[in-house]
Amino acid sequence: MGHRPESLGGLGGGRGSSNGYRILKIQKRKTIRLNMNSKLLSLGLVVPSFNQGQFLAQALKSIFTQENVSLKVALCDAGSTDPTLSIADPYMDRFAFFRSHPDRGQASAINEGISQLMGTSYVGWLNADDVLLRDGLGAMAQFLDDSSEHVAVFGKAYIIDEIGNTIGEYPTKPFCRKAFAVACTICQPASLIRRSVWDRVGGLDESIQTCIDYDLWWRISKIGRIGYLEKFVACTRDHAQSKTRTLRKIVNDEAIAILLRHRGMVPRNWCMANILEGLVDCPKNTYFGRGWEAFKHYFQINKWKALLPQNWFFRNKE
Repeated sequence: MGHRPESLGGLGGGRGSSNGYRILKIQKRKTIRLNMNSKLLSLGLVVPSFNQGQFLAQALKSIFTQENVSLKVALCDAGSTDPTLSIADPYMDRFAFFRSHPDRGQASAINEGISQLMGTSYVGWLNADDVLLRDGLGAMAQFLDDSSEHVAVFGKAYIIDEIGNTIGEYPTKPFCRKAFAVACTICQPASLIRRSVWDRVGGLDESIQTCIDYDLWWRISKIGRIGYLEKFVACTRDHAQSKTRTLRKIVNDEAIAILLRHRGMVPRNWCMANILEGLVDCPKNTYFGRGWEAFKHYFQINKWKALLPQNWFFRNKE
């Protein structure tokens, strides 16, 4: 059995409404000021949502109980047909921006939300099925406030299941391009970005369906250092309807395209994943047959660069 992180105790239960109406206009803007006795760091946080009502209450409570920050929150819902709107209703006067209507996808919703949260020094997003830990935002914002050489920061994160039990720890590590090419070592809900850097890179690439954060980190890493905070600041939820489970082939394909764009070569694990995981047809559907097809696919993707040393054995430094 898993356990709940202490700071998740008492919280109730993605993009997600069934109360019969659509709200299209911008709600009254309001900044949440939780601690007037210390310097408040200004943050903008977007919650993209579509039919994730079963998790939304927990996500929103984890946001609105953050301390030591001046926080503006945007809820960008894609026209959910589950109870999302009724769950969000108690928070309506606390959102700086809210809308519920069909949109062009998660990346578009996040870009729209952040564009509405002006006057913020740091920005990020929390998917409706993830949660923040107590003082997670404040800790990351303070890191950036104290460290001007870093353009973004990420911390440690737990993995939780559908009911909020901790089932593992996300494999984060200090940012290293070689390690990051092999696997995404940044847990998105446990991250924060300088607003000036977000604007400079142009936000998220809306042509990407699943690996929007993976592409963003590659672009951000080209203009400055990404810091690592050795503190648990968030939880990412693993459940049957998550994109990484339901759209696994697209995840692998998009990761390959992103790595070719930013690195010019792709480690073997990404090249071989769809074939070895049985996500594409293989002429010889045997263990060795799939292995041979995966090996050929690796060479087809990388061409002559397949002969170069790969990112399997390396020291964790730039």
